[in-house]
Amino acid sequence: MLYSFVVPIYNDGELAADFAAEFDRVFRQRLGRADIQGHAELLFVDDGSRNDSVRVLVEQVVPRFPFVRVIELSRNFGQHVALSCGYQHARGRFVGMLNVDQEDPPDQIPLLLDSLENGEADIVHGQYQQRHVTWLNKVTSRGFNAVLNWLTGYAVPQDSATLRIMNRRFLDAYNALTEKSRYIPGLEFWLGFRHAYVPIRHQQRTRGRSSYNFRRRLRMATETIISFSDLPLKMASALGMGVALLGLLMTLYLVISKLFFVDYQAGYTSTIAIIVFLGGIQIFVVGLASLYIGRVLREVQGRPLYIVRHIHGEPGE
Repeated sequence: MLYSFVVPIYNDGELAADFAAEFDRVFRQRLGRADIQGHAELLFVDDGSRNDSVRVLVEQVVPRFPFVRVIELSRNFGQHVALSCGYQHARGRFVGMLNVDQEDPPDQIPLLLDSLENGEADIVHGQYQQRHVTWLNKVTSRGFNAVLNWLTGYAVPQDSATLRIMNRRFLDAYNALTEKSRYIPGLEFWLGFRHAYVPIRHQQRTRGRSSYNFRRRLRMATETIISFSDLPLKMASALGMGVALLGLLMTLYLVISKLFFVDYQAGYTSTIAIIVFLGGIQIFVVGLASLYIGRVLREVQGRPLYIVRHIHGEPGE
């Protein structure tokens, strides 16, 4: 097997047939063959869809496209875990990922393959020349990227696409990772190796709406920051030390003022304000530490990263 591509599916199985047809056209042209089976494979990983996506994939896509396999997970584990599952099952020498909505068109794949196969990089990322997304989506994406780069010291470029392709050396290193919290771009930069970027075209979704809403994006951002940086803990410690120093200075000022300048009367308002302020700081610091403790708990429990319910399209099935 030369090429493997992993595509996560969550409630959008109706897009898979059109995607597989375009994938077939692109690789028949690249390989110069009428049948790409045995040379390229497409792995759809169903991440616990709540509709009939699995039935559509099994009944309408797998029989029509023999190069397709469908990995059905037992429940929803998250997009990045689903992609990690596909990586584990990929058999190709070069392995890539992209979404079924074709916002990263499959006809852009050869551009990345040309850059990867010349041996100058171990992983090649697509980079949008122009994105056709909403203003809110663009602002939140850029903001999260900037914050993550600041916290981790990585240099993930703006407008990086979902489409990326890596060689077997890079993939084997990724598959050796054991943590349960997965954010693929962050892990890719943690692994190192040689990265390259190729400008690609972005297009709007062919049908439907993305299930990656603002709430899911915010949750992923929080999980990612906690996974890749302990800087929030350091900032919380610095905040606590700053508040303690401020309290000490205020105490010294009040004592000196009472002894030499003004005889203060007991102040209910100021006392309550200080108590509420310090209590809020304490709750914030304890809550932040609890997020990290919860992450440690999930790691030490030793549960598998994902559970496969069934694999459809295996030879002899």
